Amino acid sequence: MGTKKKNIERAGGSLSEGQDMTERSRPRRSVSKQLRRRSLSGKRATFPQRSVFRKLIRRLFGIVVLWIVIHLIYVTIDGVSDYKGSADIAVVLGNKVDADSSLSPVLEGRVDKALLLYRQGRVRRIMVSGGKGMKAGKVPEGMAMKRYLIQQGVPADRIIEDNDGENTYLTAVDFKKVNESLHCQSVIVVSTFYHITRCKYIFRKLGMQHVHSASSDVFYANDLVGLLREFPALYKYMLLY
Repeated sequence: MGTKKKNIERAGGSLSEGQDMTERSRPRRSVSKQLRRRSLSGKRATFPQRSVFRKLIRRLFGIVVLWIVIHLIYVTIDGVSDYKGSADIAVVLGNKVDADSSLSPVLEGRVDKALLLYRQGRVRRIMVSGGKGMKAGKVPEGMAMKRYLIQQGVPADRIIEDNDGENTYLTAVDFKKVNESLHCQSVIVVSTFYHITRCKYIFRKLGMQHVHSASSDVFYANDLVGLLREFPALYKYMLLY
């Protein structure tokens, strides 16, 4: 009988201990469930924030693309819309001169447009402006353009040669210096169509009031690259000058 009582007491003790263990484990489970629910609710809260951020990025990207498209359309229309009147002088902006010192097709197209203006009596002088060239022995752009015009019958005293116009801004600066003695009241800038808007901007910025334009009649597939390049170039000029 004594042994039975002991066994019963042991069994009862083990049962009570098991009940205590189950009771202790229950609140732990509930706490873990609560933590899981909080973590899930936190994740759900971040999802809307991410979607809003993505929508904002998409809208900004769309605005930038639309801005670029409108800019390119404007530059194209402005570039191909030639001035129909007359001016005191035409300024041709330079481009590549080939290894044999002949004009590249792009540059020849620009000079031919200025030549047409001169032959039509719409300008009395032509200023040809470009850089000196990077290769030794290469004819500077201004000199090469002047030679070409003389070969086409334009008198040398009607041509102003500038070989320091390494870029559009320097060409405008050089023209301003030359114009101190010429006293020209109006100018037609001559270049490729995508370059026209920036040319007119910088000439006006440096004080020339009556600035018009005429673009080359020659077009190339590479003009698309030049058109895209003019997007940052124009705003760079607006910021710097």
